[in-house]
Amino acid sequence: MLPPVRKVKLQENVFPTRWQTVLFRNYGYVPSGTLAAVLFCSVETIEREAGKMGIKQVLYDEKWLKNGYITIIRNNWYLLPYEQIIILLHCDYDRLAFLLKEEDFLSVKLGNFKPYCEEVHYTPLTAAQERKTRQLAAVIEPLVKDEGNYFNFFNEFCEDKVSIGNDENARIVHGYLTPCGDPFSKSDNAYLSDNLLGRYAACGVNGIWLHGVLSALSPYPFKPSLSANYIKNRRLLKKLIEKALRYGIKIYLYFNEPRALSIDSFWEDCAIMGHKEGGFAALCTSRKETEEYLYAAVKDLAQDLKGLGGFITITMSENLTHCKSQKTCNCPNCKDIPAEELAAKVNNIIAQAVCDSGSGAEVIANLWGWSDFMGWTDKQMLRGIEFLKKDISVMCVSEYGLSVEKGGVKSELTEYSVANTGPSHQTVAALEHASSLGHKVYAKIQVNNSWECSSVPYLPIFDLVYEHLKKLSEIKVKDYMLSWTLGGYPSITLKMVKEFSEKGVNFSLLNWYKENFGKNAEIVQEAVSRFCEGLRQYPISLQSLYNSPKNLGAANLWSLDAEEKISTMVGYSFDDYENWIGPYPYEIYILQLEKLLAKWQKGLDILQSLEQVGEIARMTRYAKAAYCHFAADKLQTEFSYCKRNLSSQKEKMISFIEEEERIAVLLADLQREDACIGFEASNHYFYTDRNLTEKILLLQNLKEKLETMNAEAEKA
Repeated sequence: MLPPVRKVKLQENVFPTRWQTVLFRNYGYVPSGTLAAVLFCSVETIEREAGKMGIKQVLYDEKWLKNGYITIIRNNWYLLPYEQIIILLHCDYDRLAFLLKEEDFLSVKLGNFKPYCEEVHYTPLTAAQERKTRQLAAVIEPLVKDEGNYFNFFNEFCEDKVSIGNDENARIVHGYLTPCGDPFSKSDNAYLSDNLLGRYAACGVNGIWLHGVLSALSPYPFKPSLSANYIKNRRLLKKLIEKALRYGIKIYLYFNEPRALSIDSFWEDCAIMGHKEGGFAALCTSRKETEEYLYAAVKDLAQDLKGLGGFITITMSENLTHCKSQKTCNCPNCKDIPAEELAAKVNNIIAQAVCDSGSGAEVIANLWGWSDFMGWTDKQMLRGIEFLKKDISVMCVSEYGLSVEKGGVKSELTEYSVANTGPSHQTVAALEHASSLGHKVYAKIQVNNSWECSSVPYLPIFDLVYEHLKKLSEIKVKDYMLSWTLGGYPSITLKMVKEFSEKGVNFSLLNWYKENFGKNAEIVQEAVSRFCEGLRQYPISLQSLYNSPKNLGAANLWSLDAEEKISTMVGYSFDDYENWIGPYPYEIYILQLEKLLAKWQKGLDILQSLEQVGEIARMTRYAKAAYCHFAADKLQTEFSYCKRNLSSQKEKMISFIEEEERIAVLLADLQREDACIGFEASNHYFYTDRNLTEKILLLQNLKEKLETMNAEAEKA
């Protein structure tokens, strides 16, 4: 089921025609023949017009359709109708609907609706449009230097020594390149090569989790077409399990089950239909048919997958699963059953199936959402743990519910944070209670990055990571899930976690700096301390993490006009700055970002005084890129605020435009140096040099408009 189409104001077009925007955003990402089919013209026309626009030097790279299709979808969501997007992607409507639903809530990131767009067709340029195109090409040509650098990950041989030990403490990450929607649609070599697995093993990673949909891995009786490829998928998964085990790494499946079906997928008067919401219905959790399906499907899968590490379950989330998985329930069979009983029941069915399979796989219950965020009380959370079978491991997001104060504003965390170290009182209570009942416990933490800045592989904030690990060790937590879809880069930070895990109380942060940076240890630590001080100032809230311009950074498009659209989760940021600064007043939000940037710049100055080689060069690149993203957050917030009083704020807005252009150019240069910048597994590339170039053209256009308005005001 595709998101509904809605008429909204479309993005500003910097080119003379909309078809040129389509060409500019997609040339080289899809074959020229595909673009010709989309725009109703010939391949020769596509090549000729690309030359006029200054992008003819870009070569077609098939990796975009294989590994960057989310970037393509995002770039065209406000540009093309569904009919042309599916041609662009070489897919059909069902495949597009699957991607939007299963690629980590991609439809939510796009706004939960499709903007109405008319079909875009090629038409010959007028003489005026030709002149304008030549002017733009003069700016574009030196900026677009696509030399096949994108997706250039981990190609060089890993020289790190890999020692496979018997460390009992789990350190699980999401693969840096692992697809989030359908990991079995491609070869594991595309996302978990031997080279990357070797790097993970050298970093001490001994577990990798990937999204699993049960109907794609076991027979599905309620809609057999959903399990048509389950044998093939299992075969690929078995191969991956065997391959990873050679490096001492176990594979874990992340389960959000039992999945709801669209209401029209159920047969008439179907008694198994449970809670209904948004066009979907749960498989009623109180029905015997649902219990038998879940048990049989998991048992059959666990028996077949020899060597599988385990299942990580989530039972309260944005996805509709059991009948009490959302805040409301209209299922007549389940409406009076407490949510904690149903959530525990799902976990227990899965755990019993795994136990009866004899596979030895672990079941880890992720308690994200067992909180007031999903309408639970603390008592319900503790009671839910009591309902769990004792062989189920219990995992909590360490910093969930942590009280923080920034600029005098108090709030509580409901998302991951690397700036604010857990565990929270809520997590301590849950894990201590679980331990007392005999459960193995895990902390879910981020160590490389978080939604505070997800567009760099890791943030050099080792002191904060150490602080977090030390606090967790005090409540005897030694097992970690170290990343969501972001944060899976095989970094020096993961190596630090390994050493801490191995040495425990004997771990010395000072010695770690000396071992890794030698004579530069003190200077690097001083720079890192500045980064940590700066990041602590970030005005964190769920709104700022999800809706602010931090993720697209300087590539996020601006407008002088009111955009009348709501910013989306780690997707587009429009001009509704009020939706991302809360609960902070505007002045405090900006002041906190200024403090962050000032401290961060001091850290950069210290790092840049060192010879830029090896890990120091990598740290400096990522610190610079992070600075660009934090600055983009501040600049767009200021720009959106000032445009409310455009007549008196034009000079300020021009200064914001000039600074944003400088950042866009720097970010493009950094990305050319390092293909990891701007990439995240569930979003693919947030931006490319093409997006940044389009933004630069837009900024120059906005600046001209403001200068013209100033000139006209002076004449008047």
